[in-house]
Amino acid sequence: MSKEKGLFVVIEGSNGSGKTTLINGLGERGYTTLSSPNGTDLAKFLRPACRGVEPWEGIDKKIQFLLFSAARLDEYIRCVEATNDVVIADRWWTSTYVYQCVLQGISSQFMENTIHDNEKLDLVILLDGEDDVLLDRMNSERSKNPDHGKCTWTQSEDTLRSLMKIYREDLPVYLESKGIECMVIDTTNRNQEEVLEVAYSKIEEMNNG
Repeated sequence: MSKEKGLFVVIEGSNGSGKTTLINGLGERGYTTLSSPNGTDLAKFLRPACRGVEPWEGIDKKIQFLLFSAARLDEYIRCVEATNDVVIADRWWTSTYVYQCVLQGISSQFMENTIHDNEKLDLVILLDGEDDVLLDRMNSERSKNPDHGKCTWTQSEDTLRSLMKIYREDLPVYLESKGIECMVIDTTNRNQEEVLEVAYSKIEEMNNG
């Protein structure tokens, strides 16, 4: 079916929920994927400061917020708006809402002013799981790759648990208030292939509907 504009889907969730694995699987199914902030040369340049890693530890939270916003807007213009493909992003302003609006107290209205005028999220797939399961997965991955998920917000277990709660309780309510469909997949007792099939089926249903 010919479409004027492809779907724009965002994969979200806490560390350890399986976002990267799901994005990779969807890419293998033929979808265009985008890792944010990493999808354009500008986003890659800004990424270390966005994440607050060396040499950008301790960067002011409002500056960090604006850098994320600049990277995301560039990615939207170059990677989403410019194509008719289905585009699936690993994180988006949805993460900004969780990490910087709810956790750090930056106004969600301020965030909304940084979103592209024509931008529309068709679907957010939110991966969730029991807190201890997600933490175990994250620690297991870091034992193999010490830089996995390394950023300002992942240094404290208490902060990680707070983020899980925000993803689970606050983000779906906010998305509903904006009329954005959110599908939650509990990954606690699902293997990677099962999660991929659930997500793929939903995207195909929307794309062909």
